[in-house]
Amino acid sequence: MLRAALILAILLSPAATLAAKPKKCFSQAEIKAEQEVRQGIFLREAANRCNERLLPGARDRWQKIEGANGAKFRSSVGKRQKAWSREFPDDWKYQINYADGRLVTYARNISLTEGFCANIDDLLQTIEKRGFAAFSKLSKVVRNQVTDDYKVCQ
Repeated sequence: MLRAALILAILLSPAATLAAKPKKCFSQAEIKAEQEVRQGIFLREAANRCNERLLPGARDRWQKIEGANGAKFRSSVGKRQKAWSREFPDDWKYQINYADGRLVTYARNISLTEGFCANIDDLLQTIEKRGFAAFSKLSKVVRNQVTDDYKVCQ
């Protein structure tokens, strides 16, 4: 009886419920989720910028894509948050906000040209026609940026 109580006390202790230890790397699935989230942030910002002058309706098109694929986007965001909270347990929210802010700042400072907005239009059309699989495939473009920032687990 005492032994069972001791085991139960250990299992219920705060030490038993600690978060996973940092791996010092991201798995392939976490890298993919990071790519998808970054691509989504970039496309959202680009669609918002192009919407104003050169590509009317771009913001609504992106929001429609987000709405149609909400569960898949939420899954990517969840995987990303889990990885960040594991790797940066003390300040993962600050770290993720910093990374997102860096990307938003970059996206908002790209020269707004007809060519840039035409490229965004092409990306939106591809995703509208082919769905989330096309978005996921297109997000591989940011692979080098992600793997420059985070080591891939071997």
